[in-house]
Amino acid sequence: MRAVTIIQDEHRAITAVIEGLRHLVAEVAAGRIVADQALLAALFHYIEAFPERLHHPKEDEHLFARLRIRRPDLAPLLDGLAREHVVGRERFDDLKALWQRWRDDPATLAAFAEAVERYSHFHWRHMRREEDEVLPAAARSLAPEDWAAIDAAFASNDDPIVGVPAQKAFRELYRRLVAAMPSPWGVGPEAAPPG
Repeated sequence: MRAVTIIQDEHRAITAVIEGLRHLVAEVAAGRIVADQALLAALFHYIEAFPERLHHPKEDEHLFARLRIRRPDLAPLLDGLAREHVVGRERFDDLKALWQRWRDDPATLAAFAEAVERYSHFHWRHMRREEDEVLPAAARSLAPEDWAAIDAAFASNDDPIVGVPAQKAFRELYRRLVAAMPSPWGVGPEAAPPG
């Protein structure tokens, strides 16, 4: 059941990045810091490349698929979570468009900040359901051969964008994000005051 640890670790990283985005945009909206568009671009790249293109599809194709076979009674839960993966991709696309719109028109910051809040809460609720409902059910219901296949899928997490092991590539991107984020969300330098 190595995949459980990998999934939980990935959830923590995804949450940290999304929460970093949320707090960064809130600070910009409050006028306490100046927007660092390069950092925002890195945050958006991480979200697009990791949870949306790699993590969620692996959950659908491996964890959810095997759990459906062993526990048909969980189909409504799994169907709902799979739909949320699709909705999450759509919301991310909308969020990215709002970010690009705000870069062109600073007057749209409030709409972008509200969308970031909604996106953050959506993902938090989604991951809580996976960890509180799906992972315990999987631990009770899946056979060793199921876990062997799921473990292999999650351990192999190759980045489809650049063709390198995702564990290494995303760990490095995550380190760069944390190093660039101002305290208390990261360990980077204090943000420059506005103006």
